[in-house]
Amino acid sequence: MKKILVEIDKTSKIGKQIIPLLMALSENNPGISILTQNDTEDRILGIMMTEAAKSGLAAKKRVLSKLGINY
Repeated sequence: MKKILVEIDKTSKIGKQIIPLLMALSENNPGISILTQNDTEDRILGIMMTEAAKSGLAAKKRVLSKLGINY
């Protein structure tokens, strides 16, 4: 296993304690990345768009226009 993803509720008691520690560790260590929910959703959307483009089922320009993004 190369990567482990952990979901932490930043409003929980333990989340408030551990998130600052993880953020400090991520600043000096390229092996630790902090992703927000938006980052994760964007990454998943990107993967889906790439796979769809490879399969020929969706065009990048069409998908972006449906999302309201002018490309």
